[in-house]
Amino acid sequence: MSELLRCDRVTKTFGTTTALNNVSFTLESGKIVGLLGPNGSGKTTLIKLINGLLTPNCGNILIEGELPGPATKSKVAYLPDNIYLNSWMTVKQIVAYFADFYEDFRPALAYEMLARLGVPKDMRLKNLSKGNKETVCLILVMSRNALLY
Repeated sequence: MSELLRCDRVTKTFGTTTALNNVSFTLESGKIVGLLGPNGSGKTTLIKLINGLLTPNCGNILIEGELPGPATKSKVAYLPDNIYLNSWMTVKQIVAYFADFYEDFRPALAYEMLARLGVPKDMRLKNLSKGNKETVCLILVMSRNALLY
């Protein structure tokens, strides 16, 4: 198996608050792992660092030997706990947006899952129930060929 993810002495601070302090570990491909810890322990910060949404103050993160960025976006998928999509867009527009943004996005798979779960593709996100909004977000992530979830 090859090395999928390496965190080497990663530290991330926000002002005077240290979210991660000198974190090091590696993950091999082909494994399922859990990221566990109490609230405020840095789990979300670490995930955002891996996705390139944040940058570490020091240390390195490598995904298959590359720094997080455009080259690794096809290898990492992220489902945040809040809805980040434009509420005025229809589900169909959101699917098209993802297809433009991610080369590995599979619109046909997204539409198949939306149909199976009864989520109307012509409805605006703001008019969907909270559960259906979350379903759309999950389907968007699951419709990619990314290696990490």
